[in-house]
Amino acid sequence: MRLRVTALFTVGLVALGCSPDQAPPVLPTPADEIPEVVLGAEAIAREFAVEPAGLVSPVLDAPAGATRVGALITLDDADAPTPTVHARGVDADGVRGAWTALEVTWREGDQLVAVVDLPELARGAQLRLSTGAAVAQLTWSALVPSPPTEAREPTGDIGAHRAGLRADLAALGVNSRESWGARGTRCSSRNTDKNRVAIHHTVSQPGGDPASRLRGIQSYHMDSRGWCDVGYHFLVSVDGRIWEGRPIDLLGAHVGGHNTGNIGISFIGCFHSSGCGAIDGPRHPPDVMIENVAGFVAGLSEIYGFGITPSSVKGHRDHSGQSTSCPGDHLHARLDDIRSGTVGPFYGAAYVEQTFPLARDPFELRPGEVVSGHLEMRNTGTEPWRPGETFLGTTEPRDAASPLAADSWVSPSRAATIDRVVNPGETGRFEFELRAPATPGEYPQYFNLVQESVAWFGDPGQGGPPDAQIQIRVTVLDAPPVMPDAGAPPPPPPPADASMGDPDAGPPSTDAGMVTGGERPMADGCSCRAAPGAPTSPAWLALGALALWRRRRRRD
Repeated sequence: MRLRVTALFTVGLVALGCSPDQAPPVLPTPADEIPEVVLGAEAIAREFAVEPAGLVSPVLDAPAGATRVGALITLDDADAPTPTVHARGVDADGVRGAWTALEVTWREGDQLVAVVDLPELARGAQLRLSTGAAVAQLTWSALVPSPPTEAREPTGDIGAHRAGLRADLAALGVNSRESWGARGTRCSSRNTDKNRVAIHHTVSQPGGDPASRLRGIQSYHMDSRGWCDVGYHFLVSVDGRIWEGRPIDLLGAHVGGHNTGNIGISFIGCFHSSGCGAIDGPRHPPDVMIENVAGFVAGLSEIYGFGITPSSVKGHRDHSGQSTSCPGDHLHARLDDIRSGTVGPFYGAAYVEQTFPLARDPFELRPGEVVSGHLEMRNTGTEPWRPGETFLGTTEPRDAASPLAADSWVSPSRAATIDRVVNPGETGRFEFELRAPATPGEYPQYFNLVQESVAWFGDPGQGGPPDAQIQIRVTVLDAPPVMPDAGAPPPPPPPADASMGDPDAGPPSTDAGMVTGGERPMADGCSCRAAPGAPTSPAWLALGALALWRRRRRRD
């Protein structure tokens, strides 16, 4: 995103009485070094000082100097009134200048762009919002803008690059500048030979009408930064559509010192592990964005004749000399998918083991009985699984409330979430309980993994398993229900002829009718109950109780 401008231009320090000949030359602020802050309504309320004239920001430092303050503002509602915004410069000694109103250069719906040129070179700036301003998100910066190539065109001059969209790009599914109402470009530096691609994210709101979001980004780049057009050659909306930005035959403005031959593609949204709190939308780029860009990059490589390698398709931050997190950690993690030209499956799982009996084996419970166990699966997809995002859900049908749901379930249709972060190739565990219904009968329950609000693992294009593969089948017996544990009952009185505490009586015989072995593991290792077919007649139970009473007497 850095723009190297070799031409120097002079800022007259009018307030100091300096003539243009005496003022030192000032370089435009490189894009990577533009001091910029993105804030939501809560952060504004927390960080801005309440003063009689409005809400005042902390000082935004501009070590390289600033002669302009610009803002891209998203309001709470499209009908909200335009807020009054002022800015002032702060010099190296902390002296504040006078407040100056920002001029609104563009407004559409809930978005607006406003700028002001400071009267003198500053080393920092402050912003003031009118009290009660309905601001949902504020992006503002303090910089030295690029010198204009010509007088600023009116914002109403809506048009497109006059050459139109090239046929080979249209064949790749690109939406033209005309389709989103782009302003006419002021760029003139041609760069027709392309040999690489840089991936970015815009750190801006992704929702709503993509065309409107594009016009907002373009207006902010042109009016606040002074650029001749939007900096990127292509932008990608959250629904996966690809939009023409700066015409591809022109030099881009997206990676400082590396724009020549470089095609800039920017994902609309914020895909970093931090700093996106004020921005709505997904933090991980949706699969449709990755899939479409992967195919698009493959098409560009054919048009321009370059191979797809880690050297030719990079994130912004992978270029030398860059001081940025762009394109964000979560998008950067998908660069290999973009380079591959084919993507997926993103979500897939392979069965490892379970402690509950397999569906073909007996699994008998009394009404109300609760058993614990786990299911282990290996991540065969390309995306990590995370607690609170990856769940074991009910299927056949999906999301149906399960009759086997226990109180510990996340919901009646979600047995558990994954126990930890599970990266591709690793094995994770779902630990959960099953509770037998009150009515005797057969209860087959199917499960599958689901990435909540993203995809089921059994969806077309994902790695499975199918929805009807993972099954637990419970048989509820026609037997007295299991009652809540209220403590062990007292031992029954011994028969009249029983030995009472004889120290020489010895321990009870192992064939005295007690169920030996305690909790017998099932065939699959789930330790839940005594073995099937163990003696349970009243006589055997009485003998067992007597033996237990005698053992306790001996210990006493």
